[in-house]
Amino acid sequence: MSIDEIRVRCSDCGTELKPSDKQCPKCGSTKKAFVKIMPDQIGIREGTILKQRRKRVRKFLLEMIDRWKSSGDPKLEKGVQEFRVIDKGKDEYHHVVKDAKTGEIIHEEHEPLSQHRT
Repeated sequence: MSIDEIRVRCSDCGTELKPSDKQCPKCGSTKKAFVKIMPDQIGIREGTILKQRRKRVRKFLLEMIDRWKSSGDPKLEKGVQEFRVIDKGKDEYHHVVKDAKTGEIIHEEHEPLSQHRT
């Protein structure tokens, strides 16, 4: 099968059909499902979000985020990798944003959480 080929299957029983078939030779159904195989690849990105809480307290004590995000900047077509730690117990705030394609640091902050302003 070539990369740009279209596959046709019966919607009822799943039998592979020729594009010219009017009905399924196995079940007689006229319903068809078309699938086009595209040459581009789809990437799966992992991300982790961790929140530590205290019993009977709604607000978190520690939050850690390590994830891929899309970017509105056309120069960053592959998006960005974001790493953020908010530690209320140690009064720390860390935020690093890297270009997902090159790994170049775009933004970096390390400061006491009590002095951090959004």
